[in-house]
Amino acid sequence: MSVTAKYLDACAAGPLRGVMADAEFPPLFDEAWRSILLPRPLFCAADRTRRAADDLTGLFGMMASLPGRLFGGDRRAFCAAIGADDRRAALMTRIGGEPVPYGRADLYDDGSAFRLLEFNTGSELGGIEISEVNRRLLEHEEFAAFAEEHGLSTVDTPVAIARHAVQATQKESPVVAILEAVGGMPTYGSLYRSFQQSMKRYGIEVLLGEVDQVQEKDGRLYLHGRPIDLVLRYFTLNQVARDKRNDKPVETVMRAHEDGNVVLWTPLTETMFSYKSCLAMVSDPEVRAELSPDENALIDRILPWTRTLTRDLADQVRAERETLILKPVGELSGRGIHVGWDQTDREWAETVAGRLGGDHIVQRRIEPVTEPVMNPETGEVEDWTAVWGLFVFPDGYGGAFCRTVPSGASSIVNMGAEGARATTAFHY
Repeated sequence: MSVTAKYLDACAAGPLRGVMADAEFPPLFDEAWRSILLPRPLFCAADRTRRAADDLTGLFGMMASLPGRLFGGDRRAFCAAIGADDRRAALMTRIGGEPVPYGRADLYDDGSAFRLLEFNTGSELGGIEISEVNRRLLEHEEFAAFAEEHGLSTVDTPVAIARHAVQATQKESPVVAILEAVGGMPTYGSLYRSFQQSMKRYGIEVLLGEVDQVQEKDGRLYLHGRPIDLVLRYFTLNQVARDKRNDKPVETVMRAHEDGNVVLWTPLTETMFSYKSCLAMVSDPEVRAELSPDENALIDRILPWTRTLTRDLADQVRAERETLILKPVGELSGRGIHVGWDQTDREWAETVAGRLGGDHIVQRRIEPVTEPVMNPETGEVEDWTAVWGLFVFPDGYGGAFCRTVPSGASSIVNMGAEGARATTAFHY
């Protein structure tokens, strides 16, 4: 019997049914997350999770090598090839250096392996404080007993961020600034305050602000009158590209990083590897012919069939409607996605015809296993579809932020879907 099945049995017996509702969370976390938490965490074998994280680290390295392998080190040419316009390309190539393998990959579990949907690289990642759920569940007497009985373990994402902030700054207690774009803080302020609260536990002071609130004095950057050691960047490429109010303050931060006066974790350089066209590029047969056997084996394990949508592929894509999905190369959070199995043949043909400009990828459908969840109010077991968001750091796996929707409710699993819930993961 699986750990999930044993957990559901324990819920049916009573003591674990309402554990998520019973858990005592810090006030700011409670405000940000309580209303959207799934009634239970997810469970997965630790070796499967870490194997997937290792493959993702390898895939990131492969994508980061593409400018050198295919474009003679010309990152501007690489940006053009993945579909970035001139303004975005200029921002992404403003700072040199090797990219930092930090990101959150969104994957489906097909029952035998994790399969990649998209890879969000760079520091502007949601869900970084969700492992607060793990901490608080382990303080719950009945859950703690279940965890001990089944050897459950967890990875705390804020711990990993704190560790890397210390390493990057070479300071035991660095001052970290979360910087949003101009006007961006109100949208996600409650989540940032929750993370700020979590980081206090590890001796890291986090300041919150928008990039235009940063001041430069004597070569140092200050936020709210405090000198900052590390910028955890939450201003995004698209925010900066669309709003010129960000230009001067973002340039100030980038210049301070280049001068060694602050650590920018991470530069906009990382964003180029979030373009979904990078996945199509490493999956392309001509590129794969130049890869090593180990690299090709890694792609086969983690990445479903993925290609740039071109006129040459249009007939195949139209014919295989029920197994394919179209995604714009530069959008996030499910925006602009078209799902073949949700459309008629005629609708799909029109969708494909309107997206042949090279700015969309086509990807093979992955059928995820469903996650049974007991409704604590009714006692009924309901099936949910989960996207596993695995955090990857330079030293490997850094925890999971999972989003779920009721099975059959939506073909796109994100927090904007009707009935969506968030949760975390334990490993056995």
